[in-house]
Amino acid sequence: MSKIVSKLKGKQIFLGIFIGVVLMGSISYAVDNLSSESVIYTKQDGKLTTVKQALDELINSSLIEIDSLKEHVKDYKYAYLADMVKVGDYVNYDAGTWDKTKEISTTPGEFGGYTQGQSKNSSVACSYPTDLKGWRVLKVEPSTRTVTLVHAGQPECYYHGANQLNTDTVEKLNQKAQSTYVNSKYASSAHAMSYDEAYAITNNKEATENTLRAIGSNYWLATAYNGSSSSYVLWGVHPNGIIFNGSDTHGNSYGFRPVIELKSNILTTGKGSDQVGNKEAWQLVEMK
Repeated sequence: MSKIVSKLKGKQIFLGIFIGVVLMGSISYAVDNLSSESVIYTKQDGKLTTVKQALDELINSSLIEIDSLKEHVKDYKYAYLADMVKVGDYVNYDAGTWDKTKEISTTPGEFGGYTQGQSKNSSVACSYPTDLKGWRVLKVEPSTRTVTLVHAGQPECYYHGANQLNTDTVEKLNQKAQSTYVNSKYASSAHAMSYDEAYAITNNKEATENTLRAIGSNYWLATAYNGSSSSYVLWGVHPNGIIFNGSDTHGNSYGFRPVIELKSNILTTGKGSDQVGNKEAWQLVEMK
């Protein structure tokens, strides 16, 4: 605000200070505590800008333009998602619903465990049921304003056969994530959670109370245990979060967890309810 005070004269000085107070007050009230420096609004020319940038641009502008900013910021209340979220937060990402019913399979290489009309954002029971559902922040890259999400639970089950090559399963898991969970409005790509992603949550393989990894059910990781294309062993995660090699557990139908790469510069309007009832999920807005 110091720039406005130093540049504007007479009544404009007073009005500039007044508008600054009104703007900051309305932002704090209407945008669920979004940072005022990150808040974005749409200018009359259709371009997006932050409130701070807009005020700087208006130093030598007319009072009519300043009044326009004051009015429009009440209606356009956006911030970059990557500027607001932290790892573990819920995000209102919608992967859609299942168009058919498929039972849990005992055939190697097959998926199942869901019913027609069921939300892909919810969880199913594979080895064990889990109450976790929705999508959570797995990683944030502030420099590129990109956010990576992971399914909070397990949206379907996968049967990895005792004699099924691990490379075959890794390929199937990644392909299923890409073909089934990408909402093209917000997401650029998807894959199945890997060993490195699961390990990075706590930086060890031990049991944890961190529900970003310990979901209360077994699930496969899309990583071969020893990297050999001739091996049948995958990495997986126990209900308590321990990362295990599946040498004694292949031949089971466990869950898997899709990981979503959101497009860069996705916006948010603050927190609200998501598709499966989480009350504190960040809402998404597509950058035009």
